[in-house]
Amino acid sequence: MSRLAISMILAAWTLGGCATHTQNIKGNQVSLCLKDTSSQAVFFASSLDGFQRHPLTRHTKNTWRINLPANQEFTYFYIMDSQPFIPDCRYKEKDDFGSENCIFTPDL
Repeated sequence: MSRLAISMILAAWTLGGCATHTQNIKGNQVSLCLKDTSSQAVFFASSLDGFQRHPLTRHTKNTWRINLPANQEFTYFYIMDSQPFIPDCRYKEKDDFGSENCIFTPDL
């Protein structure tokens, strides 16, 4: 396969809206960041408040962020353009609807 073909495939994959998820703990706060190139609106829902929707702040053109207390465990997921999204996270649990939620654990 030529270098041009490989470059085009990588560019299409990158621009295709693949979301990347990170957790950064600083002091008593955890910053959850979601990198996504295609969503217009992103919300966060967690067990901290009964899975109420909270709009994420667009930190950069392709990065959405929310800061939360890091002192307790909680489960969560995102809603991207009205669709539930479960990122690739280290720990998950099944929910009551046949899907999964990510688990944030302060000690891990």
